[in-house]
Amino acid sequence: MTEKEKWYILQTYKDQEYEAASRLEYAVPKSLCSVCRIPKKLKAFRASGEMRIVEDIMFPGYVFVKTVYPEKLQKELKKSRELPQFFPFGKGESGEDELIPVNQEDLDFLQTVCGKELQSPMGISDITLGENRTILKASGVLNHYVDKIVRLNLHKRFAIVEIPLFNRSQTVFFGIRLEQDRSLVA
Repeated sequence: MTEKEKWYILQTYKDQEYEAASRLEYAVPKSLCSVCRIPKKLKAFRASGEMRIVEDIMFPGYVFVKTVYPEKLQKELKKSRELPQFFPFGKGESGEDELIPVNQEDLDFLQTVCGKELQSPMGISDITLGENRTILKASGVLNHYVDKIVRLNLHKRFAIVEIPLFNRSQTVFFGIRLEQDRSLVA
């Protein structure tokens, strides 16, 4: 029976994700790590009365890798001088360092918002507001999480959702676009 590839999390310093991913792809054989991703999101904002959309990192300080050989990859990461310093790995049952696996619920969320291979940025969700700033309708990825919104910032065009993710309660920023914004997006 052949083993199936699984996703794992590597943690590095904030603002060094791209360097870490680039060096990882350069220094580690493809047989140990087939995919290396930095999940992204789209953010909407207004500048001079014009809507702009930019791409941003969804989880600063995290790089996601896909491998069949987590033990071999972990050893390669420890010995390689080509790679930036990753924070300590998780501890296994024996107390040894090991890569941190992405559990199925977390992977389901990531694949829902970023695609099967985490290749696409999480999109902007269109919302329709009713009285008292209540959301009447949401389309896009936010549609699944409207009941979990803890903060809605209409001025900066984002919704903060609190969901269980990575074995803790995690806040995730979702970009939003209002009905009146649709005609302004360049």
